Amino acid sequence: MEILMSIETKKTVFSPSPWENKMGYSRGKRIGNQVFIAGCVASDGDGNVMGDDAYTQTLYIIDKIEKYLKELDANLIDVVSTVTHIKDFVFFDDYCRGFKEKFDSIRPVNTTIAVSSMVRPEHLVEITAIAIISDF
Repeated sequence: MEILMSIETKKTVFSPSPWENKMGYSRGKRIGNQVFIAGCVASDGDGNVMGDDAYTQTLYIIDKIEKYLKELDANLIDVVSTVTHIKDFVFFDDYCRGFKEKFDSIRPVNTTIAVSSMVRPEHLVEITAIAIISDF
């Protein structure tokens, strides 16, 4: 089956992050009813790390993801999949608490991976999201 996509069905959003221009990627992209949000960490537009624990960073990140979803005409409820990179599993319980607070009624599939380092040492969590906008 071949799927044809017109340019009108594509939409891209960018954040104030310097990494997007430096690396040549976008924060989010919508193609048809599919929305892809690049990995987000708990940094504001000036690069300041927001929160010093995994719980606070997770809440900040999911709020950030929700902002970019809305710019692409989607909502948090449309999220079907997330991938989380966590600096160390010692932060897992705090991350889980924040994730459940935001996604408990939505229940996207999720993969959580421990990594040896993040973009900045203060970053404890990074989350990527995929959403599918449904008509029903």
